[in-house]
Amino acid sequence: MAENAIFGINSNLDTSGIIDNLVTLQRQPITIVEAKRALEEAKLLSFQDLKDRLQNFKSIVNTLNTESRFLTTEGVFSNKSATDTNKVATLTTSSSATSGTFSLVVNNLARETKLLSTGFADTSSTLNNGTVSITVGTSVTEITINESNNTLDGLRLAINNSGANVQANFLNDGSASNPVKLVISGTETGSDNAVSITASNTLFGFGQETPITFSETQAAQNASFVLDGVSVTKADNTVTDVITGTTLQLESAGSGIITLSPDEDAIKEKIQNYVDGFNELMVHLNSELALTESTGETGILFANFTVQNLQQTLRETITDQVQGVTGDFSYLSQIGIKTQSDGTLTIDDGDLSTAIATNIENVTQLFSSTGRTTNSTVTFVGFTDNTVPGTYSVKVTNGVPQLAASGTTTFTDAVGNGNFYAGATGTDAEGLNFRIGNLSDGNYGEIILSVGVAQITNRVLARLTDASLEGPLEAEIDSANETIDEFDETILELEERLVLFESNLRDRFTNLEVVLGRLNSQREAFDNSIAGIQALFSGKNGN
Repeated sequence: MAENAIFGINSNLDTSGIIDNLVTLQRQPITIVEAKRALEEAKLLSFQDLKDRLQNFKSIVNTLNTESRFLTTEGVFSNKSATDTNKVATLTTSSSATSGTFSLVVNNLARETKLLSTGFADTSSTLNNGTVSITVGTSVTEITINESNNTLDGLRLAINNSGANVQANFLNDGSASNPVKLVISGTETGSDNAVSITASNTLFGFGQETPITFSETQAAQNASFVLDGVSVTKADNTVTDVITGTTLQLESAGSGIITLSPDEDAIKEKIQNYVDGFNELMVHLNSELALTESTGETGILFANFTVQNLQQTLRETITDQVQGVTGDFSYLSQIGIKTQSDGTLTIDDGDLSTAIATNIENVTQLFSSTGRTTNSTVTFVGFTDNTVPGTYSVKVTNGVPQLAASGTTTFTDAVGNGNFYAGATGTDAEGLNFRIGNLSDGNYGEIILSVGVAQITNRVLARLTDASLEGPLEAEIDSANETIDEFDETILELEERLVLFESNLRDRFTNLEVVLGRLNSQREAFDNSIAGIQALFSGKNGN
């Protein structure tokens, strides 16, 4: 307040306004840096948003980048006789199920033991004290009947709370006398879970009766069925380990055919999700890289090499030929997936349906990764990002497996030991893992590796989104963060300089007012002296 009060008091200048204007002028470099920082922060947010979008797309890609994920199999049971309408079995499949047809004959279902007690007048009927022994398989549970539970309902509760694998309930058969009976059911099917119950008194002597007796109304038994001529017994009606990837729920005795086939609707839905995700990403990239020629306005990531390269790579992934496939389809366009002028995709449903019906294996190879061999001695195990898809000849020379890329006659020793080997580093077959059951010298057919567009897309996205791989997108994010930090430091330094500049200005203008004040005082003193002298001389003249 003291400084503001002195400003302009002697000079009559708008000192505050002058200082504000000079400070504003001096602040221009800070404004420029702040604008650059805002642009860099916008780029950072765009990179982070792009990374999130890529990760979301990657989750879609991962639903069809391998054969087991791409192929969805549905199972159907049909009775052999059109007039036989009983439901013999229902099927549930997982991703590991493969197509096939099986003959099924269900002889009988698995059943649990059922025991029925003698009749009682009602649920509160009193029982003699004693012991009830429940045997389930090889496990024995004993229940003591005493004053705390010596009624029919008390025994029911005691059985249900015993921990034995049985369940007790009441049954009223409507008899005129003693209609209430206790039904004991095993909770697990199969002959190994058979249930038996014995009861004995705690008192011994002539005329003593057991507390309760049971008779068996249903014996425990295993399910018995014949699958493709092979007899099978199981303790449960839910069978999970007979047909790979398929759960067989036995419903009744009967016969029919199990058919496992590709679920066309589910496969087309996965392809549609991939196309939708690709299109959403492509539209976003088009916006980020856009240049409006009429206005010169650009997207936030305009001309960014990483983003341009990503867009180009994704487009090439869609349009390039897929290597290593078997069949007539080696381009997505051949199955109805076409690229539009803006880079987005469309699907011709008719062409796709025809392709799936014609050669589902070929369609699968266009999207996912598959490996197969032409010799039963060699087993495909896997591959890495360094493996080039294609066909590799296999032979053994001097007990060492060797690989040669298709079209060449140069064989290179594989690396490994025992029966497990991989293609050598630096070759197209690098990371191609396989097992070979015979190391005798000779030719062992071919290993054929196809890597479809979904798996290639997955590789591209992994390099960009996995921080541990330190890919180009991660580098862009790190660079943007570092640049923002540098801008923050620069702004802080310039702000500190501006504070000093303003302080110096205020000091100088304050000193100016002080000096002018002194000069004004000196001028007034001089003027007063002159006036005094003039008055003195003026008085003498008057005399």
